[in-house]
Amino acid sequence: MNRLLLFVESNTTGTGMLALKKAQAYGVTPVFLTNKPERYLGLAETGCQVLMCDTNSLEELRQTIETRLAVNQLCGIMTTSEFYLVTTAKLAELYGLPGNPPEAMEICRNKAKTRQRLSEEGVEQPRFAIVQDPAQIPAAMAAVGLPCVVKPVDDSGSNDVKLCHTVEQIEQQLAVILAEKLNTRGQQRERAILIEEYLDDPEFSVEMFTYAGQTISIGITQKQISGTPFFVEHQHIFPAQLSTETAEQIKDTVLRALTAVGIQNGATHTEVKVTSKGCAIIEINARLAGGMIPELIHQATGIDLLEQQIKAAMGECTIHKQEVASKEYAGIHFFLSEQEGTFQRAEGIERVRNMPGIHNVTITAREGGQVHVAQNAYHRLGYVIASGTTYTETEKRLTEAVRQIALVLEERQEAVPLLQPAPG
Repeated sequence: MNRLLLFVESNTTGTGMLALKKAQAYGVTPVFLTNKPERYLGLAETGCQVLMCDTNSLEELRQTIETRLAVNQLCGIMTTSEFYLVTTAKLAELYGLPGNPPEAMEICRNKAKTRQRLSEEGVEQPRFAIVQDPAQIPAAMAAVGLPCVVKPVDDSGSNDVKLCHTVEQIEQQLAVILAEKLNTRGQQRERAILIEEYLDDPEFSVEMFTYAGQTISIGITQKQISGTPFFVEHQHIFPAQLSTETAEQIKDTVLRALTAVGIQNGATHTEVKVTSKGCAIIEINARLAGGMIPELIHQATGIDLLEQQIKAAMGECTIHKQEVASKEYAGIHFFLSEQEGTFQRAEGIERVRNMPGIHNVTITAREGGQVHVAQNAYHRLGYVIASGTTYTETEKRLTEAVRQIALVLEERQEAVPLLQPAPG
C-alpha cells in the first residue's frame, strides 16, 4: 500500500524542501499542502505531490485531505514551520497519527501562555507581564522594570522584538505590534505583547528530542546576537563551550520546562540565558531549530535530526536508542549588513569557499533586493558554515571568512563590509 506523509507548509530555508526529498528515501510519498507554492524555492524539484488549499483553515485542510487523498494511506503528518505547529497537531490527533498534544503546541506557540505555564510549575524564567493596551503598561513596569524586552506573543524569527529603555519606547513598540493584524503567513496575530525582564547574559539554545516517553539531550548551541535594541541571531557554534556543571544545570532546567508544557513527540529548540542566578528559559520552540542548527549537529555528531523528525511523525523514530557524541565542532555565521541599500553582489565568495574547514557559503540576498540593517532574521543575507577540531578553531574560521566577504550595494558602488563577529 502506498504510504502518504503529509507536510503542512514548511519553513522557507533549506530544511523544508530537504525534508520532502528525504521522505521519499523512506519509501513514502510526500504530499505538500500549501496556500502559496511560489513561496518555496526548489519545490518543483522535490518531485512531491503538491495540493493547494487554505492551510490557515483547519476545516479546508480536512476537506482537502479527505476528498483528494486516501485517508487510510496516511502514515504521518508534520511541518517544519513554526506557524503550523498547532494545525499539524490537531490534524494528527484527528487521524490518530503520532504527534504532540494540540494544547502543548498552543502553549509553545503563544509566548504568554508559555510564561504562565512555567510560572505555575516554578521553572526559572525572566520576570514578565502581558499587555494588551497602553493603560496596562505602568503595572507591567512595576512588575518587570527597565530596560525590558518587548515582543509579540506569537511571532517568530525575532520579528518586532525590541529592547526598550523608557515607557514611551514601550508604548511605541506596542503600537507597532498591534498595528500588524496578520503575520507573514496571513494568520491572525494575537492582540497582546509580552514585556520581559532584560537579561544581559550569554545565550544558548538546547536541542532535545522526545520519543516513546523518553527525552534525550542532543546538545547545547552557543549563540551570538546582534547589538541591541534588536536581537538577531547571527552566529551559532555546536557544541557550546561550557563546564560540565553548567551544561547539566541547563539541561535539567530545559527538561523541567518541556515537561511543564507537555511535549510528547519530536524535536524541541529551547532558548536560554545563563545568569548569575542560574539558567532562565527565554522561549520554547516545539520544532527543529532554525538557523541551520540541525546541519551543524549533523556535521558535529553524525545525527540527522531532520531524518529523525520525519521518522517520529511516522512512529518509527530510533534516536532514543542512539548515543550522542560530538566528533568535532561546527558553526554558522549569518551575513548582516551595516548599511542600507539595494543588493548588487557579494565579493570574496570563491576565496572563502577554498579556505580550510569551510563547508558551505551561500548568498540568499537577491540582486535588486533591498538590504536592511538587520532587525530580524528575515534581514539575513546569507551564511557561511565551518567546522574545526576545537571551538576556538571553528570560531576563528568563521571570523576570517566573514572578513573576506563584502557587499556591493547599487547606491554606493563600493564594497561594504559585513557586520563582524563579536570577540570571543
